Amino acid sequence: MSNSADIPEDIPVDSADSMLEVVQDPEYLYEWLTGLQATNIEATREVQNDKRRHSIGENLVRHMEMTPFPKLLDRLERTPDPVEGTPPHSTLRHPRAMLDAIVHTSDMDGFRLDFEDFSGLSDARKGVFEYLTDPDTSVDDSDLETTGGSDALIHGPMGRGKTTSVSTFIARWMEVNGEAVVWRGTPQRTEWLPLAPWAVVCLPEGIEYKVQLAPPEDDSGFAETDFEPIEVDLEDIVWRVERYSDLDDLNNNVLMSGAFHVVYPDPKFRGCERITRQASECPPLEYTSVWESERRRHDPELDEEEPTPTSHWWFSWLVHHNVNEQRSMRTTWVCDEASNLFKHHASNDNGGLSTKIDAVSQQYVDFRRNGLSFVLLTQKPREISWMIRKKMRWGVTLSGTDNPTGSDEIIGVRPPMSSEMTSTWKLGRGLFWTSGQYTEFGWDDLPRRYKVPGKLRIISPEVRRVSAK
Repeated sequence: MSNSADIPEDIPVDSADSMLEVVQDPEYLYEWLTGLQATNIEATREVQNDKRRHSIGENLVRHMEMTPFPKLLDRLERTPDPVEGTPPHSTLRHPRAMLDAIVHTSDMDGFRLDFEDFSGLSDARKGVFEYLTDPDTSVDDSDLETTGGSDALIHGPMGRGKTTSVSTFIARWMEVNGEAVVWRGTPQRTEWLPLAPWAVVCLPEGIEYKVQLAPPEDDSGFAETDFEPIEVDLEDIVWRVERYSDLDDLNNNVLMSGAFHVVYPDPKFRGCERITRQASECPPLEYTSVWESERRRHDPELDEEEPTPTSHWWFSWLVHHNVNEQRSMRTTWVCDEASNLFKHHASNDNGGLSTKIDAVSQQYVDFRRNGLSFVLLTQKPREISWMIRKKMRWGVTLSGTDNPTGSDEIIGVRPPMSSEMTSTWKLGRGLFWTSGQYTEFGWDDLPRRYKVPGKLRIISPEVRRVSAK
């Protein structure tokens, strides 16, 4: 820890004189990131293949200083409802509003609940199932109607807690369900950085990447030194770095049940067209890599094709969950800035985007049936294609923006709220809602040591070189 009294003891930086110096200098930020550890993660049940051990999700919840979910349910039994003024809390009074979207169950779980046999489950999941089968609690398993995956459209203005709230939800999905979580990796955004000690970063095989760390932007005009980004070793920052050869390899061999992943799409689109040809009720999707586009441009016998944006790889990754016969694994997909991928009024002029969005819309119901949950983050819901939003069943409205009411078409169910509530709420509060039910919820800030400022960029110079040609 630091020798300076100005730097808190939980910040793993030794040589700086002040926190401002730490935040301004990427070398100190790198030291901070490399000093964060997920203690005992190698001893978890997923790594050791030992059901007697704690899970990665339970490990994450402990480090984030969160109350274990079974204990949280007990606390909510004694917590007065914000409206009624008496216990239990509305989360338990209206379980379909939030619990149904957090506790994911399968057909086999139905037998576990019927027979009250929870052997082999993690302590957290066992505790939740014991709560659901306890006749003295407010919720039983029949109140949770969803089997398979769920979804959530999380919306709120910038700076109102989207990243913090979704980090909390990620910890809960991993803790309670033991499922894989996949964060959509992009070169420009690394809001997943607080979870870096638990992150498995998945990169396409054979693609060169450069990782840069930069301090936060300083527009004050008073900074004595402008620090340039530095190159860093990704393996020093995250739990693991894995490579995948194609969609089959990623979903069948690389993704780990119960772990948190940040996946960067394959600019070569290996396996993407084949997957969509195998899917029923899905138009074949076409992809052109920057290498193929360059080759066509120089071959007079071939028609030129514009390169497909690399982000379009995600459409085939989603479809893969409905055609994959080799492995079935509960997975939650988190898509930050969802309007960048599912654009409203998309056309086919940009790599067939409209057709790809339509394909995902047609496959959506089967995603849930196959255990894939769909989480979209945005500032403005209506900038996301209605073809996707109309399929979604849960909304999450954060403070600082108006919650929908009545006939507002935010998602595919009518908002049950009859009046506006959330616009004046303080940071750390929100509404979780679905057809006929809603509940207020709150979350605590992440521990300070995991809130590393700055920007981490993972980019491919190779793709940029070919594109520049």
